[in-house]
Amino acid sequence: MRKRKCRWLGIDFGERRIGLAITDELLIMAKPYKVIDAKKENPVLAIKKIVEENNVCLIVMGNPLHLSGKESELSKKVKEFKSMLESVLKDIKIVLYDERLTSKMAERMLANRGMDLRKSKEQIDLYAATFLLEEYLERSRE
Repeated sequence: MRKRKCRWLGIDFGERRIGLAITDELLIMAKPYKVIDAKKENPVLAIKKIVEENNVCLIVMGNPLHLSGKESELSKKVKEFKSMLESVLKDIKIVLYDERLTSKMAERMLANRGMDLRKSKEQIDLYAATFLLEEYLERSRE
């Protein structure tokens, strides 16, 4: 029996919503996956289930640094969330990756499609995670 190749998961962390993107098994492209509403479900358990169901072997978490490169308040919360994930996903590598401007890229793309950004917060999170993961994929190929 052929062993399934693994996928990578991208996470755009937010205190309310967490955007997720996932790669194909060949690690060629990233696609939007889902948004977790952290007020309605436990995000750590939800991500653990996604990791198990999709044979994820690497998680790329956006690190929301200031434009100056300094750590933001949200960066500290991202690190705390990363630690919680690491406690339940012991065999999965989790990397922090600079996510500066991914949300702006997502907003610009959705605005170009004529979407109302005030009503598209979930879509922004979803595509920010996708841009983050696509960029990490590109960098890993270099």
